[in-house]
Amino acid sequence: MLRGHILDTYVDHKKNVLITWLINNGKTSRIEDKFEPSFYVYSSQNSLFKLVSDLQDIPQVKYLNFTQHNIMLGSEKKYLVLEVIPKTLASFNRLASMIDKWGKYRTYRLYNVDIRIPTRYLQHKRVFCNARVKWDGKQYILEDDQWAIDYLFPEFKELYFNVEKKTGFQSLSDPLTAIYVDGNIIEEDNETDILLTAVKQIREKDPDIIYTIEGDSFLLPYLYHRAKECNISREINLGRDKTQRKRPVKQAKSYFSYGQIVYRPAFFTLMGRAHIDRNSSFLYGESGLRGLVDISRCANIPLQLQSRLGPGTAISQIQVNRAMDKGYLIPWKKNMPEKCKTARQLLISDRGGLILSPSVGLHDNVVELDFASLYPNVMFRFNISPETMLCNCCLDSHIRVPQLDYHICYRKTGLLPEVLRPIIHRRFCFKARAKNKKYDPIICKEIQQAWKWILIVCFGYTGYRNARFGRIECHESITAFARDILLKAIEVAEQAGYRVLHGIIDSLWITTIKDDVDPYKLSRMISKRTGIRMDVEGRYKWIVFLPSKQFDVGALNRYYGLFDNGELKVRGIELRQRNTPEFLRDVQQNMLNVLQKANNAKEFYDLIPQAVEALLDIGKQLIDGKIESNKLVFKNRISRYVTEYKVNNLVKSALLQLRDLDIRVEPGQYVQYVVTDEHSRNYKDRVCVIESLNGNEQIDIDYYLRQIAKCGESVLVPFGYTLENLEFMLQQKKRGENMYGSILQRVRTNQTCF
Repeated sequence: MLRGHILDTYVDHKKNVLITWLINNGKTSRIEDKFEPSFYVYSSQNSLFKLVSDLQDIPQVKYLNFTQHNIMLGSEKKYLVLEVIPKTLASFNRLASMIDKWGKYRTYRLYNVDIRIPTRYLQHKRVFCNARVKWDGKQYILEDDQWAIDYLFPEFKELYFNVEKKTGFQSLSDPLTAIYVDGNIIEEDNETDILLTAVKQIREKDPDIIYTIEGDSFLLPYLYHRAKECNISREINLGRDKTQRKRPVKQAKSYFSYGQIVYRPAFFTLMGRAHIDRNSSFLYGESGLRGLVDISRCANIPLQLQSRLGPGTAISQIQVNRAMDKGYLIPWKKNMPEKCKTARQLLISDRGGLILSPSVGLHDNVVELDFASLYPNVMFRFNISPETMLCNCCLDSHIRVPQLDYHICYRKTGLLPEVLRPIIHRRFCFKARAKNKKYDPIICKEIQQAWKWILIVCFGYTGYRNARFGRIECHESITAFARDILLKAIEVAEQAGYRVLHGIIDSLWITTIKDDVDPYKLSRMISKRTGIRMDVEGRYKWIVFLPSKQFDVGALNRYYGLFDNGELKVRGIELRQRNTPEFLRDVQQNMLNVLQKANNAKEFYDLIPQAVEALLDIGKQLIDGKIESNKLVFKNRISRYVTEYKVNNLVKSALLQLRDLDIRVEPGQYVQYVVTDEHSRNYKDRVCVIESLNGNEQIDIDYYLRQIAKCGESVLVPFGYTLENLEFMLQQKKRGENMYGSILQRVRTNQTCF
């Protein structure tokens, strides 16, 4: 009998079987098992009978069967459906697409079509990814609990893998010079020997997880191409299976998400091992291996596949798993349209969370309060789910949505609350353990951070038009409840003797009017009034709310402040933005390091001149050429192809240079460059892309000084320091003059304490 943790499960189309790999204390086991998944078709009886006659002569069909199933979420009624079992796993999707096409994409409604075969297989066997199991040759014996808080973590053997890249751009045609395996460099007389030696070392180490940087976007495509050039493609197998696929399981693509273009590289997975690309894995970057494994277990998605997918895919799969456990068929395409609304109804319902404009400037003795997972808790507490919203069974329901007056079912618990219950509990447990000395705080923090992202996206998916269990009325109801809850919290705070400075969706910043009020007591009062726990995020010695760059009001999410414990919290400024060059982040970090010494508003004002000096010091280093070129690199995400840019900006200049280097950049990918001459009309002179950077470039000093001034303005604009006077100071530094004293006096005269 075999025993171990399930590392990987995938389809072997040649043998028409499922392959599962178990790992156990450094030993591995490979299991082959037959699996015949089916999908279902619903239509009128006449249409189904006609479909049966059409399918009987199709060689891809193995078996047809009429059966009854629940096809409507929340309904106990069963409908007649046609079960179709394809002859092979490879023909599964093709057969479903063919039937859909025969019905002109409207006659037939198909179910259980696009659920991942490995996930479906494991669920059919009543096990899950990373579970501890036994295999008796026919069945798995589960020795684990999918939603257990404490479980035996798999003992992974890990390996880090990379290649030596030349300075600048490296293409697939460039010869391989060296490979790094766990830090050991492999250098041979020719490429063939380098590749074969690397593969041999990987086989000897036999890792369960191989970590790479840019493994999907460059490393593995590059290695496979070089192996093909050396005529050794068959020998290059980084997986455990004898036949390793050399093509991606999913092609690269650009797509639109949350207001921006995102690029997803191709998926190059390994068979029998887990390949984790640390450069492109969002969940691994946010929560480490522990968080990634925990999500993989509960969503039942293979580890290396989950590392490439987002939290939205995980929550969707958890919902699908729960619906299938309840006996429902899963629709292939969403079939719940939005109900018609009048213009007045849209005006009332189509709104987001409640936001209060902050009081711009410096404040001391401020407390920040946060609701714990507000939106998920609203969904759970008020039973918000597609099948419970506006149900036919509870027209007189006492659960009514504020302002919208939608009614919600009270007789049965919805799918989404059922899914959220263990998730909310799980995150709460690990968040509490992260503060308990009995547990490893790093591990607990990683896991709770992973589930934080799951809870964040669970709300957004209720309004996503392609979500299987999405419904816009759910989305509208959640925000309506949240607005009402935040208003109640504000009312309680003001009655308790606080003044509200800022509020945004689930957070409040308040300052005391009386000296004898306790914020922890206030948080308990709000929790009792609203029914959702509110926590004290922290007390600020001081906090600065910054103005909007576009409008003459306070920005909603731009501020920085110092907690009582000495921790600095920063949001919305360049320091937090990924496209900011390293030296500009240093500008703001150095300024904040100075201001961090202040214990109150008066000390803060006294330290402002020193913060300005910190800015000028970095400006002087730039002028003197003491800042390395790699710290001056801007990183911008592009939204279109170079031919579609109409304005000749810096990004277009960078794209034109990359085109000259025969480098194709897809929408959603990044370009990186330093600015050499902003005002030049020749794109070759305006910027220098990082692929051509050699460290000897002449940079545009004035351009970078202006960027320094912008960073300084972001921090100090409430105190009279603008882009113009900060840039003037920097230009004086450049010319060796000192006008700082007179400008400082002018700024001090105009300073106002808000």
